[in-house]
Amino acid sequence: MRQGTAATDAWVAEIAAEYPDEEWIETALDEPDEEVELEPWFDLYFRAWDSLRHDRFFGAFGGESPISYQALSRYARDHDIAGDNHEIFVTFMSAIDAEYLSIAAERQKQRSQHR
Repeated sequence: MRQGTAATDAWVAEIAAEYPDEEWIETALDEPDEEVELEPWFDLYFRAWDSLRHDRFFGAFGGESPISYQALSRYARDHDIAGDNHEIFVTFMSAIDAEYLSIAAERQKQRSQHR
């Protein structure tokens, strides 16, 4: 089982038991495919992405847009990220978000094929 808080893992396991036909719930309990060693500087980007991940347009029939430059820039300003660091921040955040959007689109495609 992936590492998380005991309360969260118990809650997900309870939901998975209530809805055994929902594959996406089971994947929340799966172990990651590979061990990833996190560098200390990753934390800035993961915290930022977690704060901004819903600051995007969600289409009525599915699909999501990237996090807006305005949201990224405002977050950077609020956290004193300026100059070259601002450009690096926007570049890294855009790359993280593009990867998320790719995974989300693939999951949506798989769900639509199973309907």
